[in-house]
Amino acid sequence: MSRQFAALCLLVICSSSAYGSSCKATVNSFSTQDATILTQLAHVAEFTLQCTGQKAQPTLFAEFPCGKVVPVAKVADNKYQLSWVQDIKQGSSGNVVVRLFDEDGYANVRKAQRDGDKVSSVKSLLDITVSTKSAYKGPWVKAELLAAFLVGGVAYFAFSTKSKVQA
Repeated sequence: MSRQFAALCLLVICSSSAYGSSCKATVNSFSTQDATILTQLAHVAEFTLQCTGQKAQPTLFAEFPCGKVVPVAKVADNKYQLSWVQDIKQGSSGNVVVRLFDEDGYANVRKAQRDGDKVSSVKSLLDITVSTKSAYKGPWVKAELLAAFLVGGVAYFAFSTKSKVQA
């Protein structure tokens, strides 16, 4: 009898999980495009999360490759948004893998951090890939420098032509 009760409890616990075992996300991303007068680049990722067997909308936390864990903003039903900034010199185009955790996963992350364990050993709910683009940082040659060289060239041509005419 106790084995049946234990099996029944295990079945109830497994089936009452708020999130299914498989989740999928559709990601849209935006990055700062012009950084000529900025010191940091902003990246925004908006994603729609679909989990099989989902009974409630999960509260999510994101871990960036640098190790920082932040809460994810919920903007609509099953729609979430996260953002971060980077120094211009460190910013580059490419893909950033962001690990997502539900509340239980976040508790495990905090426990791993307290115990000094690796956070990468904690199983994430889902890993999403965010496409980032580098920003325009201005022209390679400044207009003032180009104008100075142009004035120098015109002056050289004028003085050399004047000396040839007078000779």
